Amino acid sequence: MKKPILLLAVLFLSLTASAQRRSNRAKEPVPSVTPQEAMAAYDFALAEEILVQQIAKLTKKKQPTIQEEEMLETARKSQISLRATEQVTIIDSLILPKKQVLQQIKLSRECGSIMSCKDFFKTGKDNEGTLFLNELGNRIVYAEPVKDNGRLRLKEKSYIGGEWSMEKQLTGFGEEEGDNLNFPFMLTDGITLYFAAQNEESLGGYDIFMTRFDADSQQFLAPENIGMPFNSPANDYLMVIDEFQQLGWFVTDRWQPADTVCLYTFIPTETRQIYNENDIGKEKLASLARIASIKDTWKDMAAVDAAKQRLAEARGAGLRATNSVEHRDFTFVVNDSKTYYTLSNFKNPQAKKKAAIWLETQNEYTTKQGELKSLRTKYAAMNKAQRSQIAAQIRLTETAFERLGAEKLTLEKEIRRLELNP
Repeated sequence: MKKPILLLAVLFLSLTASAQRRSNRAKEPVPSVTPQEAMAAYDFALAEEILVQQIAKLTKKKQPTIQEEEMLETARKSQISLRATEQVTIIDSLILPKKQVLQQIKLSRECGSIMSCKDFFKTGKDNEGTLFLNELGNRIVYAEPVKDNGRLRLKEKSYIGGEWSMEKQLTGFGEEEGDNLNFPFMLTDGITLYFAAQNEESLGGYDIFMTRFDADSQQFLAPENIGMPFNSPANDYLMVIDEFQQLGWFVTDRWQPADTVCLYTFIPTETRQIYNENDIGKEKLASLARIASIKDTWKDMAAVDAAKQRLAEARGAGLRATNSVEHRDFTFVVNDSKTYYTLSNFKNPQAKKKAAIWLETQNEYTTKQGELKSLRTKYAAMNKAQRSQIAAQIRLTETAFERLGAEKLTLEKEIRRLELNP
């Protein structure tokens, strides 16, 4: 009798342990979002947590994890970059086709010029590289594909004795075979170089890097990723700083449809200062890093207004050089008999100040409208699994779009009241 009883006891313990394991598995938290959605919201810690779980499950099933591991690496790099997000005052944003972006950057003559390699060399070659020409017109830095693999590398030439020298590849970057380097821009000191790179140090696609030329070694130092908010998990292409106008520009395709980019204008600073997450909180830091609203970066309104004026003058100079038609920044209907086209049309100082804010809100509203349209178009063409990847991004964009619409309407009413009742 003892043997059957012992067998029953062992069976009972085995069933109990199995039930306990099933219960523990049932208690494991099931993520309510995908890692792609967490990345889009700049919640990189959550993305990392989800991906670690996914990799563990796939490994247990002996399934490939290459895609998840690459995304995990991006999430971890992005988390580090997020904590070092730079304090940047962004004064303007402009959505436009990528092929038009170089023409929209109005540089001072003293800072040189930027253009496509096709326009400069006029060879007709299929080269997607861009080129920087210094103020004196005797040095170019440009991107050109190498013959063996077609990847872009940075090269330079000097104009000596009435002709251009042989090309020389810039060295010191430690580039790997699969890297792409493009969009060079050099400061007036002749040693500080900004460029975009698609490599293992990028958060995603192209990122913007900075390096300096070392006279002793006669090569450039190891480049530094300039971090957020300039860089993102999307493509970030170009950094241009006009030291005379005290304006800077950078280009990104985050949240944009194919072949479309956003050109941001910002106020350059001499020293880098970062946000303190303990002071502003995790959500605010993520919002600033992904540039949810450029108005959130405005701390010194006097500096913002002065920079806006410099930008307007730079654009005005560019327009006068190419077009004699009266310049119009916007169309604002005050009443049935009054329509304004520039900030100078406003008579009331308070109305003029609010109109500047309204213009930025209008630009952001238009930007979000385009983003939302693009996301919805993509969503309609996707299958169920793909749709879950951008659902959170659509919700975030919808919320921002509705908020901007309400702000714009409130500002319009207040501007009309101030202008008509001084």
